[in-house]
Amino acid sequence: MILSPTSPQKIRREFWFRRGTPTSSNTRGTTSSILLPELGVAAARETLVTAALPFAAAWTGLFRELIADGQELRWRENGPGIGRDARIAYSGLFGRFMARAYLTANEGVRILVPLDVAKRVLQGTSYSVAKYPPGGGLEADWIGLDNRRRLVIAEAKGSFDKGVRTWSGPHHIPGTLKTAVNQAQRTNVFRKSASRPLPAKRWAIASRWANEDNELRPTLLAWDPDEEELDKHDYQVFAKLLHRADVTAILRALGHPVASEVLDIPEPIDRFPGDMHLRIGKRLIDPGFASVFGPIGIYPLRERSDLDQLRRIRERTPMIAVVSLSTRYISMMAEDPPPLHGSLSDDLHVSTADNERIAIDSGLTVVWPTRDQGILPVDD
Repeated sequence: MILSPTSPQKIRREFWFRRGTPTSSNTRGTTSSILLPELGVAAARETLVTAALPFAAAWTGLFRELIADGQELRWRENGPGIGRDARIAYSGLFGRFMARAYLTANEGVRILVPLDVAKRVLQGTSYSVAKYPPGGGLEADWIGLDNRRRLVIAEAKGSFDKGVRTWSGPHHIPGTLKTAVNQAQRTNVFRKSASRPLPAKRWAIASRWANEDNELRPTLLAWDPDEEELDKHDYQVFAKLLHRADVTAILRALGHPVASEVLDIPEPIDRFPGDMHLRIGKRLIDPGFASVFGPIGIYPLRERSDLDQLRRIRERTPMIAVVSLSTRYISMMAEDPPPLHGSLSDDLHVSTADNERIAIDSGLTVVWPTRDQGILPVDD
């Protein structure tokens, strides 16, 4: 059988998965899998919200230059980077991609913003982030929300550890996961009038990317305690604050910084000045603020003349990704009260039908168009 570039067999990759709690590591693993567009849209959002734009080339081509052929989620040859420091950097970056992909695709996490961003947006409010108990040690990577009205605190780790028993279990966990658990546990959000932290779902995610040379099994470990929901008022406050932080960071990274001014519009609207309605191949993309990523760097799409220039660019550089943040998602938090639970944002949607490679999650659409799929404006 000859596989097409978009067949599920080509874009679904397997890894070894274990899930448990910090107090019970006695869990057996199982083979799991992920669609590369799921990983790609998570990598795109992480790249945008952390302003790590030079790394966009990793997911622009759906990792095709980095991941080995075959069913497993495995690096080519000896993996990217030469030397310990480079490998630590790549492992950390791709550990964040994997953790975000797992949480959004499997655990209903809808917003994740970097800890420093969360601390900044909480300044001047009745909430704050602090270590509890006070003392040394690093804090977690992200603060966010899931679709079960829970505050999320998450730490991601990536590793090129060569160990076998500690990763495969069932009675052992690697040291890097223990470190992640500690970071998530010491990171807390307080209401300033209270002495106890708000309840939070604390995730610790560790992934090991195997490569062709070491023949280790690619592995993802997810540890979490089950905690209670936020009360309705706290959830609404965090939904507005974290949504705004997420949207502002993405719009700036997409090359549409002026568009963040629309966040001050007091009520939801269907269209914003400067957004664009696109058709890619047969697929209509929700109106939003779009840019193109590829070897060209970042090319914002602000007007129709940009699409004419894009056609010329594609003649020389066919491997691109189109990223768009939808107007509807941007406008959502203007609602009072803001949407709760599953309506906070769209569920993750991935399509590989009709030669499509597209993923949509929490207002962010990423399309990897083939050479024969045009990118055209839609007349509304």
